[in-house]
Amino acid sequence: GEKVIAKPAPKAAAGGTPVKAPLPGVVLDINVTVGQAVKATDQVAVLEAMKMENSIRAGVDGTVKSIDVNKGDSVLEGTVLITIA
Repeated sequence: GEKVIAKPAPKAAAGGTPVKAPLPGVVLDINVTVGQAVKATDQVAVLEAMKMENSIRAGVDGTVKSIDVNKGDSVLEGTVLITIA
């Protein structure tokens, strides 16, 4: 039979806080870079949903650990956009 290889679960949020998409939409802009220090109130990304631009805030103070999406990506609700450690 065919050999099935299970992929391990991604560890994007290990040791960090994920910033998730609050609703489905398209990533219009990413306003941070990996290693950048952010405050909880900082805008880290802009998501377009239903013809409206939604400002996505960090939610926690910390340092950007990873950026998990690209500009122009379509995302579903709950998709991890950025991880902050």
